[in-house]
Amino acid sequence: MLGPVFTMLLLTLVLEIYLFIEVGGAIGAGWTLLFVFATAFWGMSRMRSQGMSVLAEAQAAQKQGRPPLAAVGHGVLIILGGLLLVLPGFFTDSLGLLLMLRWTRLLVLESVLAMLMPHLMRGFQARQAGQMKPGPHAAANSEVDGPGVDGPDIIEGDFRVEDEDR
Repeated sequence: MLGPVFTMLLLTLVLEIYLFIEVGGAIGAGWTLLFVFATAFWGMSRMRSQGMSVLAEAQAAQKQGRPPLAAVGHGVLIILGGLLLVLPGFFTDSLGLLLMLRWTRLLVLESVLAMLMPHLMRGFQARQAGQMKPGPHAAANSEVDGPGVDGPDIIEGDFRVEDEDR
């Protein structure tokens, strides 16, 4: 796990140095530094304003009784985009700018969910089929619940509330 992350960071660093040299040679060192500082300040301000709008979106979802999962996903990507804009470099600024756009965040969230869902579903299906390893209390519960049952007693049923006036 550490090898690919280190390789990505190293490649990003090399790309950033290359872009600094190329852009600095084309527009000058002063303009290059001004651009780097301007994107950092712009990134902080956008992160704050978009973060507040996502917070309002999450609160509205909670008031309606819906889980604010989409707002949380957008919030994480906004923070990541803001951090990428604060880091000095043209490549990271480009990635940060893309994450500040809502349609790009939707695309990233859909892609991440598409990659994670098969793994989550396999784990869920394995647990439902009883293929998961028993928990630490399986031996203690086996006498009470029967063989192979691990967890608390669950009683399923239906109920209805009737008026007292009847």
